[in-house]
Amino acid sequence: MKIVIILSVLISLNTCCNSKTMAVKETNLMTLNGTYHVKTLNNNDVSVNNMTINFNKEVGVISGFSGCNRFTGTYSLENGLLKVGPLASTKMYCQDRHQIESEMQQVLSKANNILIEDGMLKLLSDKKIILVASKEQDNKSVSFNYSALSRGRFLDITINDSIISISKNREVKPVSKAITSENWKKLNSLLESISLDSISTLKSPTEARFYDGASIGTLKISKNGTVYESSSFDHGTPPQEIEALVKEILSLSENIE
Repeated sequence: MKIVIILSVLISLNTCCNSKTMAVKETNLMTLNGTYHVKTLNNNDVSVNNMTINFNKEVGVISGFSGCNRFTGTYSLENGLLKVGPLASTKMYCQDRHQIESEMQQVLSKANNILIEDGMLKLLSDKKIILVASKEQDNKSVSFNYSALSRGRFLDITINDSIISISKNREVKPVSKAITSENWKKLNSLLESISLDSISTLKSPTEARFYDGASIGTLKISKNGTVYESSSFDHGTPPQEIEALVKEILSLSENIE
């Protein structure tokens, strides 16, 4: 009888542990999204370099800033195991930051496991912690989304501080590319001249979309945790107040293949 009780307890404990492991893996899958600011690499404080990592779970894209250049690539997280695909980056040369940038790339390529606790991300190579980063609060983020839809067109462009993603087909995974700091600064500069509270009331200068003469354009801007959405307008002729920003978004998207 005692043996049966002991076996029952052991089975119960094993089931509990397995459930806890699965819960941790599921939690990691759900929370590994957003922008993280890198604090340490291989136990060395590198916060002065302002390096970031962004995980976009919707499209499976990892991107960020590695000290001199911006990078982007793919990642997957299955059964608690992290796999970072080949990374592409911009080509700026920074002699004083070449070493730290190289170390960042090596760490990302070696990472195969993750741990997320209280907003802190830890990347591990097997059981060794090789990177620690803190999650950026959502109310500090800014992102842009432009769409143009009609019976014959599908265009969706999303831009944040690390990447620009474009989709021209609902059934196909978006194509992404790292955005340069200069492009990001220009977008935010154009944003400063726009009254976000009023973009929903802006009038379109043309009305071709009402008879299928143009795709329906819409601009969404997320800032400080709030999404501001424009009224609809003809793709190609946005309201004057947001025209420069829309044209810059479309111009950036033209360089993505």
